[in-house]
Amino acid sequence: MKITYNWLKEFTEVPWAWPELVERLTMTGLEREGVEDLGSRYQGLVVGQVLERQPHANADRLSVCQVELGGTVQTIVCGAPNVAAGQKVVVILPGHELPDGTKICRSKIRGVESAGMICSQAELGLGSDGEGILVLPDQLQAGAPFAAQVGLDEVVLDFEVTPNRPDCLSLLGLAREVRALTGGPLRLPPHQVTESGAPTAQSAAVAIEDPEGCPRYVARVIRGVRIGPSPLWLQHRLRALGMRPINNVVDATNLVMLELGQPLHAFDLGTLAQSRIVVRRARVGEELETLDGTRRPLDEEILVIADGEKPVAIAGVMGGLHSEVSEGTTDLLLESAYFNPTRIRLGRTRLGLNTEASMRFERGGDWEMPPLACDRAALLIAQLAGGQVAPQALDVYPSPLPRAQVSLRLERLNRLLATALDQTACTRILELLGCQVETANDVLQVLVPSFRPDLRREVDLIEEVGRIYGYEHIGPSQVAQIPLAPSASAHTLAHQWRHQLAGLGLDEVATNTIIERKWLEQAGGEEEPVALVNPPTESQCLLRPTLVPSLLEVARRNFNQRATRVAIFELGKCFSQTGGKRCEQWRLGGLWAGRRSASPWKADWQPVGFLDLKGVLEVFLEMPTRFEAAAHPLYRQGHCAAILAGERRLGLLGELRPALAAAFDLDLPVYIFDLDCQALAEVLQGRERGFRPLPKFPPIERDLAVVLLAEAPSAQVLAQARAAAPELIEAVEVFDHYQGGQIPPGYKSLAFTIRLRSAERTLEDREASQVIEQILRRLAETFDARLR
Repeated sequence: MKITYNWLKEFTEVPWAWPELVERLTMTGLEREGVEDLGSRYQGLVVGQVLERQPHANADRLSVCQVELGGTVQTIVCGAPNVAAGQKVVVILPGHELPDGTKICRSKIRGVESAGMICSQAELGLGSDGEGILVLPDQLQAGAPFAAQVGLDEVVLDFEVTPNRPDCLSLLGLAREVRALTGGPLRLPPHQVTESGAPTAQSAAVAIEDPEGCPRYVARVIRGVRIGPSPLWLQHRLRALGMRPINNVVDATNLVMLELGQPLHAFDLGTLAQSRIVVRRARVGEELETLDGTRRPLDEEILVIADGEKPVAIAGVMGGLHSEVSEGTTDLLLESAYFNPTRIRLGRTRLGLNTEASMRFERGGDWEMPPLACDRAALLIAQLAGGQVAPQALDVYPSPLPRAQVSLRLERLNRLLATALDQTACTRILELLGCQVETANDVLQVLVPSFRPDLRREVDLIEEVGRIYGYEHIGPSQVAQIPLAPSASAHTLAHQWRHQLAGLGLDEVATNTIIERKWLEQAGGEEEPVALVNPPTESQCLLRPTLVPSLLEVARRNFNQRATRVAIFELGKCFSQTGGKRCEQWRLGGLWAGRRSASPWKADWQPVGFLDLKGVLEVFLEMPTRFEAAAHPLYRQGHCAAILAGERRLGLLGELRPALAAAFDLDLPVYIFDLDCQALAEVLQGRERGFRPLPKFPPIERDLAVVLLAEAPSAQVLAQARAAAPELIEAVEVFDHYQGGQIPPGYKSLAFTIRLRSAERTLEDREASQVIEQILRRLAETFDARLR
């Protein structure tokens, strides 16, 4: 938000020079973005009066002027066609520079020495007219500095305004912040309008068909205006803050927006069908040509201002070209309204429009400001463009909006801020911020002003008291308790997972949550996708329900660039919906394809396999898990496993369906995993970490090879083996799997090592043999197994 230092002083007393003002406002949360001294751009420019103009003897298009510069008369050669005797003009003296950096020197032009230059609007950076000189009002004093006389000796201060502070997008809002620091008075600009003629209701009518989208609409009628350029002071004030002057009516509405933070719009009353204003949703098939000359299709989600027949403006965003104020306008309808921020944001996003008005409305305005702003604008228009302001403005406000009421406990305030503020000090700060306060014991009942939509909770008020009191005045305090072990927050777990997977050789990627429809069609999947209302492109129109398409696209790009190995993971959001109910969840996905190792050594050029990725996950999870056969459309049939911790399913692991890999130009096996972060976090946070001493007694290892049914899952075979003597069996590990040859059809050979150990004694061979016999009996009963 840009303001000028002197303009701010019109709203409240500012006891500091601008550098200290900037510092103090920064400490309250309004950080400075920039400072520009406009006066320095116009050094060496003075007001001059043309005493005499004569044609140049050696040039048809040049004039020789005698210009008074306050006690001295200088000869200046001028090429502008509109220069004339008696005019007050802007003169730049030799040795000085124009705002664009052009240096002016004393020189001879066709034999006549010129002591300076008479300037045009374009040369001064005050407009686009470069054909003629800028003619100043007669009341300006010749010889005096130009900038000081027209209000350009200003310092422009630019502050960064956070989205939760729409009240600071105006001079009035920033003046309230200064007043809270100084305790001085707050001065509103003049807004007492003189009314005359027939009442407004005889010339116009207002109806709100969508009160949810527009709770309040104020309209005034001004008759007999004369459209023309704004006076210099108004043009300079707008330009100083980065706005382009248009005409006296539009400039007046823009000035009020900068002053009070309330966007306004002026309609040419003569162009409104039936002289009516209707606030409603757009209808299917309607279009509107906006002020930028673009014809825009509308839909039922967009709030519009219509006349008796058609839309004439996009509510809170931009007006229509047909109803704009032009040179032929004589009667105005002035709009000042409060719109629902969500509806304005939706309409602005759908149409791809960003305006000063939409920025203010979508952040949340002040529903009590429209009448005052409308009166202020009507007063300015009457002064600048003439005309009569019709009595009795139309204020359609069917359901007045309530102001928020929040309870503030002094005990909690002082505990959080480490202060000892009493009731009087807190009440004074809140009242200076515009709140109404009632006290009951040590609890303040605070009625929040309508211009502060960000104050809704007790902590919001505590923050306000803290920043106005001054964080620099809060002394150090000792923390009451230091936690011995930090809790595993979501942020901590995410950081830990990223660190672990990177340490296991996987590279982290970050991809777009928006995917193309063709990706999802190729990937399939069980989840119902969420479509974007306003997609960035026609093809990128869905929020991803799984990380798999994103990972596959990364793999495709890397292999196209002749990579030999892709091992990646991503921790990101996925979106789905069921029966219209949308769901957002965090997923952890990974992909491994190509070589097992990135080593250039030829002996390491082995392709990655299912067990490689399974091993990575076993190390990553650091908990007892099991893998059970599963099925999913993304995975190759018979090559998918569910990952379980106890009875909790954490996700899936397996080989990607070859047809899907081919759709992404991948002609090699691709292995992926997909984990549910919420389930993983709950299992990790719910487990108890234990410590056990190193074993005292030696183990006994036996190798066992059995022939059993081919469809028997290896995980279940190992589980049955462990169950034979869980108190003695420390580990069971597969080291060979074989089918064919001497193995009967429908069977397979499985070989595994069994490690036995007792925590109480050294085991004997006899005991080990008994355990092996128990294992063989269980496997024979369950899987028709026999010793090979």
